[in-house]
Amino acid sequence: MSSTLTLSTARLAGTAAGVDLAGELDMDSADQLTTAVTLLIGQGYRDLTLGMSRVTFCDSTGLNALLGLLRKTKAAGGSLTLAAPADPVKRLLTMCGLETLIARQDGPGPGPIW
Repeated sequence: MSSTLTLSTARLAGTAAGVDLAGELDMDSADQLTTAVTLLIGQGYRDLTLGMSRVTFCDSTGLNALLGLLRKTKAAGGSLTLAAPADPVKRLLTMCGLETLIARQDGPGPGPIW
């Protein structure tokens, strides 16, 4: 698998921010997402929406990164939402019995990047 993952970040009103992902979320790119979201949380953005419609692949390391980000946002008093997750992400969440653990919205995420 290619480890290409691109991230676009939008800071929204108050404590909300969005990160749009495109490409593969795997063992080579999960740290990139974790670092970006951890920085946002450190800046006071704790209600995060991840735009997942352009994620073409997600492995167990990517899933673990999402679960870690869920823990971090909750610890900061916030929330994590997956916006329009692509089929590979939905399948992995369902296969692991986690489809209801992380909030999901079917439409695109908020902000100018979606």
